[in-house]
Amino acid sequence: MDDADAAAREAAEQATAGKAAERLIFFSDAVIAIAITLLAIDLPVPEFESVEALMESLRQNAYEYAAFLISFYVIGNHWTIHHRVFRYVARADGPVVGQNMAWLLVIILTPFLTKVATEGEGVLSFACYAVPQAVQTLLMAWLIRTIARKGWFTADAPPWLPTRGHRTSIWFAIGFLVSVPVYLLVGSWAFAVWWLVPNLLNWLTRPRRSAAAT
Repeated sequence: MDDADAAAREAAEQATAGKAAERLIFFSDAVIAIAITLLAIDLPVPEFESVEALMESLRQNAYEYAAFLISFYVIGNHWTIHHRVFRYVARADGPVVGQNMAWLLVIILTPFLTKVATEGEGVLSFACYAVPQAVQTLLMAWLIRTIARKGWFTADAPPWLPTRGHRTSIWFAIGFLVSVPVYLLVGSWAFAVWWLVPNLLNWLTRPRRSAAAT
C-alpha cells in the first residue's frame, strides 16, 4: 500500500510538473509574440504625396526599416531555439521558470533596444543592443544545461540536444560579443557577424560531432 501511494504521488507530481512546463511554453510564446509585434509600432510612416516623395521617405528611413527586419530575425531566432528545446521538456520547477523569465526579460527589452540602436550613434549604442542579446543566448545555454542536469528532457529528445543546443547558444553569444569591436572597423555592417560567427563555429565543430558519434 505504501509503495502504491508513493507511486501515485510520484505520478501526480510528474503530471503537475508537466502542466507547469506546458504553461511555461504558452506564456513564453505569448510574450515573444507581443514583443515581436511591438517592433513595428514605432516604424516611421512614409510620405505618399508622390512616387518621388515615397521613395525619398523610404530612403531616409531605410536604417529604421532595416533595424526592424534585423530585430525580427533576432527575436525569431531566439524563439526558434526556445521552441526546439522546450518541445522536449517534460517538467519545470521554480529554477527553470526563473531562468526562463530572465531569458524573456531580454525579449521584452528588444523593441526598446532596437530604438536605442537606431536613434543612438557609434559603438556604444550598437553595444547596448548586441551585449544584451549575448546575455540572452548565455541564459538559454544555462537553461539547457539546467534541464539536462535535472534529466527533464523527454525520452524522444534527440541525443545531441543538450550538448549541441548548449554549444549553439554559446556560439551566438560569441557572435554578438565579437560584433562590438568589429563595429569599429565596418560600422553598422557588423550585425552580419551575428549570423556569420555562430554558423561558422557550428560548421567547424560539425566534423568533431560526427567523429564522436562514430
